[in-house]
Amino acid sequence: MQRTSQQTLDQAFARPAASGLYGTLGGFTTMAANSGGPVMALYFIASGFDVKRFLGTQAWFFFIVNVIKLPLSAGIGLINEQTLKLDVLLAPVVIIAGLIGKKIVRHIDQKLFNRIIIALTIISSAYLLITVN
Repeated sequence: MQRTSQQTLDQAFARPAASGLYGTLGGFTTMAANSGGPVMALYFIASGFDVKRFLGTQAWFFFIVNVIKLPLSAGIGLINEQTLKLDVLLAPVVIIAGLIGKKIVRHIDQKLFNRIIIALTIISSAYLLITVN
């Protein structure tokens, strides 16, 4: 029996302790080391999010977290004229890649997607652990 997106969301948010823990951990790790992706990816996979729901929720989560981080990032000098120029230069690339990704997502198998996400999560987590001094 395949779960619907609404059932998946209901199931994920029916566990407020788990949701709160993962949300807090995801927010903390993205603020402390800009590395919240692995935590949230594992949560969304474990919650049974389908490909589109996974990608959409991941995008919104990090959009909101990054908007909240914006004043602090500007205050400590991470956002300046040079970085804004780079952002403007790269914006078309982001838009084009997003449109290409939207077309690809329609055709990706859920099991393959889950395997790719888990593999990339392991690789990125290992990289983060190795590069920590």
